[in-house]
Amino acid sequence: MIYAFIFVAKLFEVAIATVRVVLTSRGNRVVASLIAVVEITLWLIVTSTVLLGISEDPLKAVAYGLAFVAGIYLGILVEDKLALGLAQIEIIAEFEAAKHLTKRLRERGYGATTFVCEGMEGHKLSIELKVLRKDIPATLELLKEQDVQFVTITDIRKVTVGSIARRAIKGGSA
Repeated sequence: MIYAFIFVAKLFEVAIATVRVVLTSRGNRVVASLIAVVEITLWLIVTSTVLLGISEDPLKAVAYGLAFVAGIYLGILVEDKLALGLAQIEIIAEFEAAKHLTKRLRERGYGATTFVCEGMEGHKLSIELKVLRKDIPATLELLKEQDVQFVTITDIRKVTVGSIARRAIKGGSA
């Protein structure tokens, strides 16, 4: 029973710590600080439980270690599901196809910024989109229907001005 407690409590503690680190890196100080209170409380309880009599029962350390590893994995899964924050999607396509794609994206409410660029086979158009991370799958699905040559996705720490900033603050989609 003690091993299950150690495992579950440590699993939860590390999972929320992983989410807290991501929130901290994105500048979400208030939520990250609140999570830290729960995290450190759990850490103190679990660590004291493991250290108490560890030489007589070393399996406590094994449960602690396994839960640590599983907690990191779980925390990454949770953060992926929450999909907090913003991303930039850059699309490069042949010039004419990209102009058509830009028009379609704008018709669907995306703020699309374009840049003329040159590739090995002539002029291209680079399209930049700023989207909520939760909207990435739907955006990529839309791009599958198009003739695009290159797509990159980059996390954005913070946007303070512009339409995506207003939508992100309101919780709407890009």
